[in-house]
Amino acid sequence: MHSAFTEFSKTLPQSRVFFWLLTCWLWPLTHAQTFSTEPTNGERLDYTVAYEWGPFYLEVGDVSFTTASMAYSGNQLWSFEGWGASRNHWNWFYPVNSIYSSVAYANFRPINFQRYGREGSHRYDRWYFLKNPMEITWISSDPELESGSVLRDVDSPLHDVMTAVHYCRHLPWENYQPGDTVALNLILDGKIHSTRLDFKGSIRHKDPTTKTEILCWEFSPTLIDGTVFKVGDQMRVIVTADERRLPIFVETELVVGKARIYLSRIRKLASLELSKFRQDAKRRRDTFFHD
Repeated sequence: MHSAFTEFSKTLPQSRVFFWLLTCWLWPLTHAQTFSTEPTNGERLDYTVAYEWGPFYLEVGDVSFTTASMAYSGNQLWSFEGWGASRNHWNWFYPVNSIYSSVAYANFRPINFQRYGREGSHRYDRWYFLKNPMEITWISSDPELESGSVLRDVDSPLHDVMTAVHYCRHLPWENYQPGDTVALNLILDGKIHSTRLDFKGSIRHKDPTTKTEILCWEFSPTLIDGTVFKVGDQMRVIVTADERRLPIFVETELVVGKARIYLSRIRKLASLELSKFRQDAKRRRDTFFHD
């Protein structure tokens, strides 16, 4: 039993499942899209992150996604944030408290993106500027990435972590056929990553809590280089087949065991409530960052 827990304790923190799993479901198409649905102003989605290996089951972290409508010079903009944190019983082993935030146009084209927080012994403080169609620049205040820039392909859409999540949700999945492939270009850690998504089709997904079945779409992205998953592995993602396009379940194999993410709560917050939640998340993140 001791050797089993030792293997378990080595595998889970290296996988950084607390936030990374949610930020890997990222799949914009390589051509222009029209959208029949759009984000929900004031939306808050809460997720539970669990690790499973044989008889072991442990809930290790929580993630919250929030969405806010914005306007600038008469243009519709969106503010997307994702906050991920390890639970108290796991902080001694692999502490995590990070916020990924993005501002984007109505078509999900990103303007800027920030990654700030602590993940284990790593502390990230990075701003990306994505408005220029020719070049991406970033300012980094952490020692793991120097400030810099990279040229981009004008003809290939590029997304950051948060805009990609929402772009994916509102794609016209009803027009896809099983076996269709979607391409991705993603900026992360100062590099542009390219990968793909395989659309699996419609399924009836059973809610683990209520046991009710929900009509959903299922797809599977191939994980990008630099992650800690096994080479060539794919992630299973399930999104509700309705106007909300809610990502309700994510599952992926790890080197040892698997990680599962469950949508645990859905809320629609008033402007002041959303602002208060984000401010509280930032306060907790900043305290954690400097500990």
